[in-house]
Amino acid sequence: MITHREREVKLELLSSLARSQAALARILDSIAVVSEASPELARNIAENVKLLTGMQANITEAVTGLSLKRKRRKTSSPVHPWLNTKITSIRMSSRRRRLI
Repeated sequence: MITHREREVKLELLSSLARSQAALARILDSIAVVSEASPELARNIAENVKLLTGMQANITEAVTGLSLKRKRRKTSSPVHPWLNTKITSIRMSSRRRRLI
C-alpha cells in the first residue's frame, strides 16, 4: 500500500518531469535557430535531448508503473492463416478438381 508521503514524492517527481519537458521544448526551439548557423552543434544538442527524453521516460515508467513505449506497426506482409490439416487437404483437393 502506498503511503501519503510516497504519493507526494511521486507527484513531485512527475511535476519535476513536466517542468523538464517544458525546458526541453524550449531547447528544441533553440535548436531550430542554431541549426541554420551550425548543423553539427544542432545535431549534438538533438542527440542529447533524445537521451534526456529517454531518461525521463524511464523515470516516469518507474514512478507510475506504466509503460510509455510505443508499439510499432508491423511492416511485413501477413502470413497465410493457419488451418487444420484436414481442412487444408479438403481445400486443396477441391482446387485440383477445379483445375482439371
